[in-house]
Formats: sequence, structure tokens, C-alpha cells
Amino acid sequence: MQNITDPDLYALVLQLAPAAGGPLPDAPGHQVQALFFELVRQVNPELANDLHADAAGKPFTVATLPRNRRDTLLEVRVALLATPLWQPVVQALLQQIARPALRLGSTPLLLRDVPGTPGSHPWAGFDSYAALVAAVEPAPRLTLEFVTPTAISQGTDARGRKKLELLPLPGAVFGALLRRWNLLAPPAFYLNADMVAAAWAETLISEYQIQTRTEYMKSGPQKGFVGHCTYELPPDPAQQEGLTLLADAAFYLGVGAKTTRGMGLCRRVGQATRRAVR
Repeated sequence: MQNITDPDLYALVLQLAPAAGGPLPDAPGHQVQALFFELVRQVNPELANDLHADAAGKPFTVATLPRNRRDTLLEVRVALLATPLWQPVVQALLQQIARPALRLGSTPLLLRDVPGTPGSHPWAGFDSYAALVAAVEPAPRLTLEFVTPTAISQGTDARGRKKLELLPLPGAVFGALLRRWNLLAPPAFYLNADMVAAAWAETLISEYQIQTRTEYMKSGPQKGFVGHCTYELPPDPAQQEGLTLLADAAFYLGVGAKTTRGMGLCRRVGQATRRAVR
């Protein structure tokens, strides 16, 4: 079994600035994803091609963090969800110091810093699937913050078109987290799908501040929801534990569709959340 002290979840914040100065460029999701692929390709083209392949359960997420007009850095948040990604990504980032070669669309960028340790940035840290399981504290109530547009796949309709849920319903949110967890976590830590489904069926929304927002991608505009949602969990401690674990893991896993293209950035809020291996 995995050693509880061995990280296999990493969250890095790439702080970037235009090489020629001037205003920060727009950062649509597909261009941010392309920037990450190019970063990996510079040290491991085969791995970059594997990550680019259309496969379920991609072991990373990429998103642009919200910014305001006074910001001088573009912050791209990358979460690595499998240990084999760590070394090549770090190697590629170190290479940028001596030989910068990153672009967002047509804009050359310089890497200024990469917060990646707990406490260095609100969206940076490291952890492990094993440590999350060991440290979970069942909660009767929890709040999730959806930071970038979130849309949750609900299969296809009769005409074969994808159906996307644009409300943070318990079954949609925790169902998406459960699928992601069971695809990426070591088998020893898989969650029982029936137990988790029974838990979210008894979960109620007690408070929310949600609005729709559009993420613009190469394939066209994609709507999603952003904001906060508070869930009242069932009284059974085992059911609380499963849902609380998934809420804690959302910091790394993201929620819903297109988490590798800027969507579904999410975290639990309202109390101290673990972001480092103890």
C-alpha cells in the first residue's frame, strides 16, 4: 500500500508575464491547456502526446485564476494527479529559467515564479490520496466554492447531444467527484459508489450564491456556474465521511467537464482544509 507520506497530488501556480511587457493577454481554456502541453513536450514529447490523447480520467487539471485590472502576472493553476507527472513538469519548469519558451496564443511569456508549497499561495500545495483518506473528518455541513465555470456531464439526449448540468445539485457535484476519484485514486482507496450515491440522495442544499458564466474555447462558448453552495449532509457518519472526503479532494480533482481546459476549478471553504501531507 502507498506510504501515507508520499505525495501524489500536486498543485502549482505558474506566475507568468508577457515577455515584451504590456497588458496581460486573454487566457481562454484551450490556450492554457496548449501552454501546459507545450511545457511538458519540451522535456518529454511522448508524455505530452499521451496526455493530449482523448481519454477519460486525465491526470491533471489546468485553469487560469481570476484576476483584476491591477494584476501584473497571469496565474495558471496546474494540478498533477499522478506521481509520474511530477518529475517531468518540474524539469520543464526549471528549464524555463535558463531558456524561456512558453506562449499563450501568440504572446511569448516569461515564468516569474511557481508557488507550489503549502502556504505559498491559496491554490498551491501537495497531498496524497492516502493522506486525504486518513485525515478526513466527517462534517454535517460543508461549502464548496466553484471558481471557474463548472458544467457537469449528464450523458447525451435522444439526439446524441451532450447534456450538461448547470446547477450544483448534490448528485451532479458529488457524482462527478466520485467518478474522478475512482478513476485516479489507487484501488485501495476506491469509494463504494452505492454508498456515496445513497449519501448524496439524502443531502440537501441549504444556501447558495450561484450565477452562470461563459468560458470561451476553440470549440465555442461553454456555459457553467460559479459561486458558493452549502450542503447539509445526512446524519450517518459513514455517509458524511465519503462526501467530506470528496469535498476535500475537489481542491485537486476539479469538478465536472473540461477541467483540463479551465473549467471546474473548485475548493472546500469555511474551515481549514488540508493541502499538505502531515
